[in-house]
Amino acid sequence: MVVLLDATGSMQAIRPDNGKTRFAQSLLDAEDRVSTIAGEVQGLSKVAVYKFFGTGVVLETPSPDGTGFVSPGDAILKIRAATVTDDVTPLAGAMCTAVDAARGSGAAGTTTRFLEVFSDGAENNTIGPPCAGPFSEFLNTAPFDTGSWQNLVWVRTTNPLPAIQVDPTLYHDETGAFAFAKKADPEAAKLAALGRPQARALAAGLAAGPATDTDLFAALAADTGGTFTEVVDSAPVPVVGDLDGDFDVDRNDAIAMARRFGAPAIPAFDLNGDGKIGFGDYALLLARFGSGSGTPASDPYTKSPAINCAGGTVTIDGKVIEGAGITINTTGACRVIIRNSLIVSGTAAITVRGTALLEVDNSIIVGEGQWLSSMGATAMSAANTVFHGPRKVIGAFVLVDRGGNTFEQ
Repeated sequence: MVVLLDATGSMQAIRPDNGKTRFAQSLLDAEDRVSTIAGEVQGLSKVAVYKFFGTGVVLETPSPDGTGFVSPGDAILKIRAATVTDDVTPLAGAMCTAVDAARGSGAAGTTTRFLEVFSDGAENNTIGPPCAGPFSEFLNTAPFDTGSWQNLVWVRTTNPLPAIQVDPTLYHDETGAFAFAKKADPEAAKLAALGRPQARALAAGLAAGPATDTDLFAALAADTGGTFTEVVDSAPVPVVGDLDGDFDVDRNDAIAMARRFGAPAIPAFDLNGDGKIGFGDYALLLARFGSGSGTPASDPYTKSPAINCAGGTVTIDGKVIEGAGITINTTGACRVIIRNSLIVSGTAAITVRGTALLEVDNSIIVGEGQWLSSMGATAMSAANTVFHGPRKVIGAFVLVDRGGNTFEQ
């Protein structure tokens, strides 16, 4: 992974949403991104951190082997220690330098390469090749005007192999297609001394072209399989794991994740990057409980360990049982009463070996493998409950549906 931090003057703009500068917010977001990728199934081997300002880029992670790539933990320490400047913005040149660093890293054929960009855009100081150029005057979609700086960055990023996944985050102060950084102090003073306008080149008092930072970053993400994130100064910061859009991660998000087990993977749900939605993603989401700027809802459940019943009656009321393995296991003649509870399993939520009577009310039962795996005789009475996942029955099964149930596959 290559992390590219915008350390220019406009990143000192204060976000009214949380009182942080854009730069301070970008460091938090960069650290979170490194940590998230490091927690994915394939992991994260090495990270290089660069920041850009003035006329070029500076490597923040010198390494003994000279590659500039260090462990994720060491990279996070460097991100936390990074500082901002009053300088101007060589965005195009910095992007191309970072692309070259990412493309030249790792082993051929076995490495996934990420470029994580954290910037408020506003190219104004790339001086020479390979990526200096005018603004794209006519095209605001890839490949942009031939020879424009947007075109040169897009071409260098998308060609040649090996592929690079680009995940840009853009910080700005207005919504819509023409989003770009406007709060330039103290960068504005340096631009004025250079005789250059802020953010967009002007010709006869008109904007030079239709292509914005939003257009470029969105195109780079779309064309490399990445994710583009906009962080508007006056709005809460998007948070990984917030699936219901309330800017925090809580039990509501966990339930939404569980009820998507087995569905086609999309980035918001596939937190561990394994190409599917399952308990691995759910576990990562649980670890993020309480994150975000919103107010998490109180958890209606109390935690319970997995249940093993070898006979008799077990009552589960107001509990959450969640685990990668079987969550409720019966091996004898058991009566299991489940009320107002959440059961989430990475394999089978309920396993019956023998005979079981299940009484279920006002609950959610999810199994990534099956919600029920029965190899005996099972009788179930249920009302107002969600059952998510396949049902596997070898033997006798009787369902008394008292209404209000939802069976999801």
